[in-house]
Amino acid sequence: MSTSETPLSHIFVYGTLLSASKKPMAQYVRQHSQLVGPGFSPGRLYDLGTYPGAVFDPDAETWVHGEVYSFRETGAPAFLRTLDDYEGAEYDRILVSVKTANGTVDCWTYRFIQPAQSLPLIASGRYFG
Repeated sequence: MSTSETPLSHIFVYGTLLSASKKPMAQYVRQHSQLVGPGFSPGRLYDLGTYPGAVFDPDAETWVHGEVYSFRETGAPAFLRTLDDYEGAEYDRILVSVKTANGTVDCWTYRFIQPAQSLPLIASGRYFG
């Protein structure tokens, strides 16, 4: 897990943290940040069963779709540490450029770091868990 605590103010979510999710951690995200709106970044989204995993690749011809949230920089270290713990050892927190209706924004997100070649690809790039 990344230990960087650079106080950036955006996070890109694409799975169980989406605004439609009823998961407790999605509620935590909603309570500690504000939904900016939909966004997408080049990469591939894989079906891991009860949640997805994204592999981001600026040269990909497919997209990972999700949502961008903004959060207070003063609370960033604790907010991000909580999400790091939730995502666990299967993911690494990285920065990606996300396209939104208002332009491109750099966001923290979680990249799936386990072998993904044999996993089912979610061709639409959208998770509906």
